[in-house]
Amino acid sequence: MPLEKAEKLDRAQKRDMLKQNLLNLIQQNGEGVRLPSERELAERLGVARETLRRSLRDLEKDGLLQRKQGAGTFVSGQALVKQLQLISFSEDMRERGLTPSSEVLSTRVMRAGAKLAQKLKMMPGAEAIEIRRLRFANDEPMALETVYLVRESVPDFDPTLLATHSLYELIERNYQLHIKSATQQIHATVLNEDEADLLDVAPFSPALLVERQVITSSGKIFEYGKSLYRADRYRFEVNVLRPASADGAADGAEDGAA
Repeated sequence: MPLEKAEKLDRAQKRDMLKQNLLNLIQQNGEGVRLPSERELAERLGVARETLRRSLRDLEKDGLLQRKQGAGTFVSGQALVKQLQLISFSEDMRERGLTPSSEVLSTRVMRAGAKLAQKLKMMPGAEAIEIRRLRFANDEPMALETVYLVRESVPDFDPTLLATHSLYELIERNYQLHIKSATQQIHATVLNEDEADLLDVAPFSPALLVERQVITSSGKIFEYGKSLYRADRYRFEVNVLRPASADGAADGAEDGAA
């Protein structure tokens, strides 16, 4: 391996290790707890202060830390930031340094009615698999999920595996279905008493309802899902671009309008 490439890999590994150490420190402290000073943290973790400062800024952007001028850095109670990208809940949590887990609440094979058949682009009456799961991060309930799979696409699928495995990882490994894209809609809603009890919040608490259709590389829809996220623990981040005007520049660019 070329020396330059090896050095870049080594730096990346050190950044990942630093992030994991900081996440462990955050998890050991409750909301509102002040972290040690940057100097003390840098010495404890064996890194340069500027390297530490970059990692702290990244964790602040993720909503895990709150930095107060003149007061220090505190463990935040803010919501986790979820960017709109097609990764599973398990993959998302692991990227954040959290431990994902699931409780399978119910599974059944059902005949698709007209509305579900339309979502899955299948004939009404065809078989679908319904799976309800409660999703956790570090043993804290985060989301209540109901997914419907086209049974013909995943014959002999064992839903009990979802207690310990990612759905997308199982699908890609066992059925060679390559997930390409998804369409998603996000709605504001409130939780009924049963949903709130499962998510460990008060009845009628605000929630984010995400509906999605997942498409494979062959262009077929294999999953329709509905996920209820706790609004106090999640917020979604979307990057948008302003369209260019006819002359190729955004409107207001000449006079500095925002």
